[in-house]
Amino acid sequence: MGVLMFTARVHDLIYQKSNVEYKLLKLTRKLRDLQQYASTIANGGISIGDLLNSPGSMMGRTMRYLNYAHNNAMLYAQQQAPYIQQFYMQNMPNLNAQQQQQLQKYMMVSLYTQGRNMAMQVETRNLKCEEERLVQDKERLEALSKEIDADLEAAKKGRDASIQAMAPKYTANG
Repeated sequence: MGVLMFTARVHDLIYQKSNVEYKLLKLTRKLRDLQQYASTIANGGISIGDLLNSPGSMMGRTMRYLNYAHNNAMLYAQQQAPYIQQFYMQNMPNLNAQQQQQLQKYMMVSLYTQGRNMAMQVETRNLKCEEERLVQDKERLEALSKEIDADLEAAKKGRDASIQAMAPKYTANG
């Protein structure tokens, strides 16, 4: 009876170990993809080439980030432009039309860039939090894997000892 219990326990532990290793593999891939995406975001602007080189699992997030960053930057530029334009018009009232147009373009590009940088900072903070969570999950799974390995080793020893105890013992009496 002991052999069957130990064998069932070994089988169950092998199954658990397989599940933990699979989860660990998926988590490691997700963490690697997230880190690659974070490095793409950290360089500033995302180009089409960066988008095409990003991991497939992060494509949706990259597209959402691009949309968010653009919309955030446009909104920021539109909100801040009147104040800056008023400041410049008060301090430089004698600009001709061409200079005003160049100033307007420069302001919008600068404000758009600032808005994109703010969006990048928000995304970077979000990525850092998610990366920390994934690292904690990975460490938890690695610890669980070590516990399962120790239990598996003990169950195998128990099974082997039970088999040895059941084995017939022949002695030579003579």
